[in-house]
Amino acid sequence: MSITHEPSGFTRLSTTSGVSMVVSTFGARIVELWVPDREGNLGNVVVGLPTPQDYAQRAGLYLGCTVGRVAGRIAHSHFVGGGLSFDVEPNERGNHLHGGPERSFDRVEWELVTFDTGDVVSAEFHYLSPAGEEGYPGELTVTSRYELSAQGVLTSTLTAHTTAPTPVNLTTHAYWNLSGIPGQTIEDHELVVDHAGQLETDDVQLPTGQLLSPPQQLSLSEHSWDDTFILTNTNHLTTAAARLHHSGTGRTLTLFTSEPAMQVYSGAYLPHEEFDAEHILTPSGGLCLEPQRIIDNPLLPGFPSIVLQPEETYVHVTRHEFNAG
Repeated sequence: MSITHEPSGFTRLSTTSGVSMVVSTFGARIVELWVPDREGNLGNVVVGLPTPQDYAQRAGLYLGCTVGRVAGRIAHSHFVGGGLSFDVEPNERGNHLHGGPERSFDRVEWELVTFDTGDVVSAEFHYLSPAGEEGYPGELTVTSRYELSAQGVLTSTLTAHTTAPTPVNLTTHAYWNLSGIPGQTIEDHELVVDHAGQLETDDVQLPTGQLLSPPQQLSLSEHSWDDTFILTNTNHLTTAAARLHHSGTGRTLTLFTSEPAMQVYSGAYLPHEEFDAEHILTPSGGLCLEPQRIIDNPLLPGFPSIVLQPEETYVHVTRHEFNAG
């Protein structure tokens, strides 16, 4: 096991098997994740950029970051739920997306602590969000922890505590591409989601209150996704919530999560931009699988509030298991 602080400003955490990840304190993000294909060749399966400055200049892409305080869209930038009613900062067509325009969690520096426990290397990020940041009440203490095993299991654990009632809905926003080839699209990947339905949305991607029934296997070549799926179980830590497979390399990502829903985004709005041979952005160049909760909405009264109380601890666990065959 080794932990290396690289000249780029990133930190590399390597396991005894060669499986490794690169992380950044800017946005508590995954920059790279190297896992083997069916031949044992290591490849980077996360779409990323060369430097922290590149991420800062393209913050709206949310590449690899920790998203918060609230992942998803708050309609008309006004939150109502859990006994609260307040405005937050708009940043997408009058709505509030992924925590706001200036001090959302993907746009701030986090404190990094690294751990090496033999078979597992960990990167634990800490951030203190002051009361009033982006309009949210309460001071929020947040931890975003990535644990990587030599066997190719990446576990993301998000926790939070607040000093006053406030909505919290954290997630990670990695763009997966199991081919390991920079600039290749994910249209040749196969995705299966164990869902009970999909939230219907309007032309600005806000829920209508209706539930759709798409198939479990979602086409990535014939349809562009940016949709919320209600998972079959409210807790999918023992059964797979989703499987992503790339036949060319044999790599499979199996996702398990404590969260009741998942946003699937197939990267249609990624720009085409070449930085170097290892860092190429392209539309549909990565697939985001974002486990999360359903934001309070009067059109969706059947879901629990995302408001966190001072006496509670927010906990979100997502496990990514990689194998190849």
